[in-house]
Amino acid sequence: MTATRHEYDALADALAELRRAEASMETPPHVEAAVLAAWDKAHTTETAGRPRNLWHQAAAVAAVVTLAIGLAQLGQQLQRATQRAERSEGARTLLLVGEPIQQGEPVRMVRMRVPASTLTGLGVRPVTGTSGEHVDVDVIVGEDGVARAIRVGR
Repeated sequence: MTATRHEYDALADALAELRRAEASMETPPHVEAAVLAAWDKAHTTETAGRPRNLWHQAAAVAAVVTLAIGLAQLGQQLQRATQRAERSEGARTLLLVGEPIQQGEPVRMVRMRVPASTLTGLGVRPVTGTSGEHVDVDVIVGEDGVARAIRVGR
C-alpha cells in the first residue's frame, strides 16, 4: 500500500500543528530536576562501581612498554638482515616455474638482461635499488621451450 501525496501533506500538517502546540508547553521544574537527578544517578554508578586497581594499570603499561621495545628490536634486526642480504655480492634468487626438469631432459640456459621492474611481476624483489635498472636473469628452458627455472643475479 502506497501513500498518496495528499496523505503525506496531511501528515506533515499534523506534525507541524503538534510542534506548535508543544512549543508553548514547559516542563515543570520539579519534573526537570527529577529527570536530571535520575540521569546523574544512573551514570555516576557506572564509573564509581568500577574498581581502580593501580597494579592492573601498572601491569598494562609495563606490557605495552615491553611490547614496544621488543617490536623495535625486532624491526632493527630485520633491517640489519635485509641490508646484509642486499650487500652480499653473490646474492642470487632461484625461482622454479613450470614442471620440474626430467632426468636426461635436454635443457638450455639463456641469459637475458631485463628491467628490474619485470621481476616484481614474477614476485621477486629486484636486487638493484631502482626499478629502472637492468638485471641479468638466467632462464633454464626445457626441450618444449617452456621455462623451468629462473635465476636472478646482479
